[in-house]
Amino acid sequence: MGAEERKTAALPDSPGVYIFHDVAGNIIYVGKAASLRKRVGSYFGGREADNPRLAQLRKRIAAVDFIVTSGEVEALILEANLIKRHHPAYNIEFRDDKTYPYMVVCVEDTYPRVMFTRGKRSKGAVYYGPFAHAGAVRETIATLRKVFPFRACRGREPGKSTGSPCLDYHIKLCSGPCIGAVSPREYRNIIAGVREFMEGDHEVILGELKRRMREEADRQEYELAARTRDRITALDRLLERQQAHAIKEGDQDVFAVHAGDLDACVTVFYVRGGKILGKQDLFSTLPAGQSEEEVMAAFLPQFYAQATYFAREVILSHDPGSEERDLLENWLRGKAGRRVKVLVPQRGKKRSLVKKVGENARLSLEVHLAKQASDLGWISRAIGGIHEGLALKNLPYRIECYDISNLGAEDAVGSMVVYEAGIPARREFRRFRIRGAGGQNDVAMIEEVLERRLARLASVPLERFDDDSGGQARLDSFHKKPDLILVDGGQAQLAAALKALQQRGFWDIDVAALAKRLEEVYLPGDRGTTSLPRDSEALHLLQRIRDDAHRYALDYHRQQRSLRARRSALDDIPGIGPARKKSLLRHYGNLSRLADASLEELQGLDFLDRNAAENVFRRFHSGQDTEE
Repeated sequence: MGAEERKTAALPDSPGVYIFHDVAGNIIYVGKAASLRKRVGSYFGGREADNPRLAQLRKRIAAVDFIVTSGEVEALILEANLIKRHHPAYNIEFRDDKTYPYMVVCVEDTYPRVMFTRGKRSKGAVYYGPFAHAGAVRETIATLRKVFPFRACRGREPGKSTGSPCLDYHIKLCSGPCIGAVSPREYRNIIAGVREFMEGDHEVILGELKRRMREEADRQEYELAARTRDRITALDRLLERQQAHAIKEGDQDVFAVHAGDLDACVTVFYVRGGKILGKQDLFSTLPAGQSEEEVMAAFLPQFYAQATYFAREVILSHDPGSEERDLLENWLRGKAGRRVKVLVPQRGKKRSLVKKVGENARLSLEVHLAKQASDLGWISRAIGGIHEGLALKNLPYRIECYDISNLGAEDAVGSMVVYEAGIPARREFRRFRIRGAGGQNDVAMIEEVLERRLARLASVPLERFDDDSGGQARLDSFHKKPDLILVDGGQAQLAAALKALQQRGFWDIDVAALAKRLEEVYLPGDRGTTSLPRDSEALHLLQRIRDDAHRYALDYHRQQRSLRARRSALDDIPGIGPARKKSLLRHYGNLSRLADASLEELQGLDFLDRNAAENVFRRFHSGQDTEE
């Protein structure tokens, strides 16, 4: 059985959507299927061998993901949503000229507009729909204007350039915000009526209109009463014709966990506006005896710690406990700035959705374990190939790779990535800011990074941890001994690594350098260079580790450059800490005004002492601080 057949054999025989990723992780194709296993398997069979587009797609597929659905109709809708969201290169995409129509209320305007729209949604607006066709939206808006006299002009500011009111004002279809006939507060009450009606408060609105009609009739204002009656009739007809569904702000993150003997998968569905817009699977190895409730309790804080968007509802398959739920709700309220509900539904539509996500979690874990079992064979062969191909003293179970990223001496950084048993140990990755190497000297920087790393290794007597109590697991990344040190570069970088190893007396650690240009491996002593076969699993693993080190160093370098670019002229002035810096900027408004301040003026500020005021003045007028 080939690698592709093993991948597809593990897929579920269920309806759903399959997602192809390239080596960079980008989504390149989304498709729907009655049977995910059969459909995805057909891509790796012999079908349509003469189709060049299909052949090109096959070559780019690096990973397959999937979302199980309850049927083919749901798969069709989900496929359309994902294509619109991700724009895969190999999908035929129908753009927004035929998207469903909506009614939108631009609530952030001083005098909010109510309009017909299609396509992308904007912040600061509330959408109602989708409607069956454009005519239904326009008819609804026209009917609502008879009851709620909102403006029809489409600009952010109401009215015409002439300043005179339009015909709608004279025939009572507009309340006249352009001429000040209605205040912003009164106008917003009109818009509130529109929203309440569209969001289902029909009886309240109709009851208020009927009460008004009776009062007008009692006052013998029969013309007004007739107009109110016509408004009630218009709303009744609108309710008979159609029901528009509000896309409220209640987006949902739906989590389900499925745990095996040693591993667990947590799957999250992102539901936005009533549509599933994406899925994510997250895997973890389990400590002994952990329940699925404990997995959920441990997972959620990690997931939301780095989140930038918070759905209004977090729906869970397993209850982490009432205390954990209350704690999570309070924490999320602080991060989101509004209430976030955490629910564990027991019945109804939400429970059905949770069960669907749980089924996806179960199947994703099965696929993950099957792929892991397949990968173990690949990794085992790769590690064996490195051991034999490079004639190493040690079997390279733990490989550490080092790279440098710099543009001159400023912001130069180094990276250390760790692979154990061919798998990245990301918690043990480390980054270094270069301290001593002057100029753009990659060789000296490699030596400095390795010297600092090996100094930490030498600082702990390793034999102290060689017991049967699991003590080795307590060591941090710097106190674990590598089997192979790999550096990005050639002979010069290899020599720098050897020098650092010899200075610390680690003669038993293997070392090699991997050059990018020809992918040659440089080895110590008289062994010179060797070239592993270009298609070998051993070389592919070394390349993966080297590329990971390069990305990790580059990301840190960009981060340091960005931090330096954002540094204020007030940083590093003796006596000026965060509080005083904030006070100075609040007092002067900007650095330009602060730079123009005299010494006497600065000394007169109650939050600066004499020395701090002099230091600030000298920073802007002589470029010198009082202390260095």
